[in-house]
Amino acid sequence: MQIDANSRQRDAQLLAECHARSIALLKRNLTPAGILAATPGPRADKRGYSAIFGRDAAVCALGMAVSGDPVLERAAAAGLRTLAEHQAPNGQIPKFVNAAEREADFWYLGCIDSTLWWLIAVSYLDACGLPRGLKRRYARQIRLALQWLLAQEHQRFFLLQQNEASDWADIMPRSGFVLYTNALWYEVKRLYDLPNAAQTRASFNGLFHPF
Repeated sequence: MQIDANSRQRDAQLLAECHARSIALLKRNLTPAGILAATPGPRADKRGYSAIFGRDAAVCALGMAVSGDPVLERAAAAGLRTLAEHQAPNGQIPKFVNAAEREADFWYLGCIDSTLWWLIAVSYLDACGLPRGLKRRYARQIRLALQWLLAQEHQRFFLLQQNEASDWADIMPRSGFVLYTNALWYEVKRLYDLPNAAQTRASFNGLFHPF
């Protein structure tokens, strides 16, 4: 029992240290435009990471909302705002926005998961009241983003279709019906009460877990 108690104490200390370091890193990368993909510096600039990446900013926003840190909670929606301001006319959310030049990039083959993560983060922050009325404020952008995603949906299987290198895997040969993006798509459908969610789930399980 003493060993178990010591182990639990070490685990708690490790988790506390990880939490503290995560908070420090987020604050170090925080700008008025949102969280940068990497700590600013020559190496980050050279690789193009001194930017607000759609996926990264949205995932960080979820963590900031539950961080317990008032500074991060207040800034959680900053990156989402920057991405919304650079949304394409067809509804696509950028892969990243160059924070210094305020220029959006949508990647060569299109980036599908930025739009998915942005919608998930907007819904979650709205539910947390960080800030209140976020979904109402971005109602037009949400409608366009959903419209863009629906245009990528197969009309029989109700799963998203994508080109290679259109998600976090960057240059990996993931194309067609991809597990990762369709898991996010089902969550978006659930959050925004979109039609054919049951068919999406059934097709997802039939394709990715047939047995």
